Amino acid sequence: MNRKPRKKECSGALNSVRIIDLTRVWAGPLGTRTLADFGAEVIKISDPRVPLPTMGRVTNKLNRNKKNLGLRLDTRSGRNLFFKLVSISDVVIENFRPRVMRNLELTYDVLHKVNPSIIMCSMPGYGLQGPYSEYPAFGSTAEAISGINSMLGYNKDKPLQTGLSYADPISGLNSVNLIMSMLRKRLLTGKGSHAELALVDSPLGTLGEYFVSHSAGIQNGCIRSNKDQNITPHGVYRTKGEDNWISLSIQTNSEWNRLVNMIGDERLKSSDMKDATGRKNNEPLIDFCISEWAIRMERDRVMKLLQANNIAAASVQNNLEVFEDEHLNYRNFFTQLTEKYYGQQTYDGQSIPGNKKPKKEWFPMKELGEDTDQIVNHLLGLKPQKAEISKDAK
Repeated sequence: MNRKPRKKECSGALNSVRIIDLTRVWAGPLGTRTLADFGAEVIKISDPRVPLPTMGRVTNKLNRNKKNLGLRLDTRSGRNLFFKLVSISDVVIENFRPRVMRNLELTYDVLHKVNPSIIMCSMPGYGLQGPYSEYPAFGSTAEAISGINSMLGYNKDKPLQTGLSYADPISGLNSVNLIMSMLRKRLLTGKGSHAELALVDSPLGTLGEYFVSHSAGIQNGCIRSNKDQNITPHGVYRTKGEDNWISLSIQTNSEWNRLVNMIGDERLKSSDMKDATGRKNNEPLIDFCISEWAIRMERDRVMKLLQANNIAAASVQNNLEVFEDEHLNYRNFFTQLTEKYYGQQTYDGQSIPGNKKPKKEWFPMKELGEDTDQIVNHLLGLKPQKAEISKDAK
């Protein structure tokens, strides 16, 4: 493979991997960001005619640790430069509708001729083939078609979305597993490969028990709000103050007995509640008694009392409170990145510890085309006077 090695100061477990990132929005950028956090050199290709969106800061948080090359793939010079980049890279990842790469003549068959060891990961909404394949998709629509929305909510007549477009993060993390598997396959065979990861397939892969239940004639899809199908109590309860809540879950009879002793409410000592079935039958009364007890105390005090009695419980924190969480900060989960227009910003870190690029080497999202000259002139070895090959990318 015609591979130009990275500088020795690059660190992280994936520091020898170069990835061309054609993805956009959430799922694909999350996957490539994860790989970049572990040291992969990720080169994000941006159309110079389309400004990078910053609304909601989603683009900023998903594109740290990536270089940015401004490049039009619909021009001859842009495609030629892209091919040169493919020839020295390991992975190409894209999440367009299938016709886009076909129309640009950048399918795997074409890229394989440029670099036989190239790995390509395609992440279309509904797959490369099939009746829905050319439909556009977002995480919200993908989770809807998977059936997840029919299981969420408080009223069976008003299904809810997850709020975080569940299909996107699941698909993004699945892409990491897929690319790592393909890299291992190439290590063993020396050959490149192409795999697709449909956005809609990822949430479907988390619903196996519901498909099994249905095939066995068991209807298991009723909306339960915050309740569990079998155990009680299970849910969130209001505590003292404005919009303060704790979450708790009782799994065993011994946990239940400890909770009853803590609360001291005679109504909870009924023999009708001695086992899980009896507690489920008395769920409204149990929830009322817990709420009546919890509302008199501060949220974090309730949580600590429950945890001290070996009962699973947690404070329901908003996003700002999460920043101040002592446990997350002790584990150095968050990262601070200084952005050109916004100054120092706090973002989520990397949830998988070890083997990642040290945070002192992390950098914020690059501006559109910020690394074009460095990539064209230095990485690809084109002389400055010949860099006009990318002039339509600036």
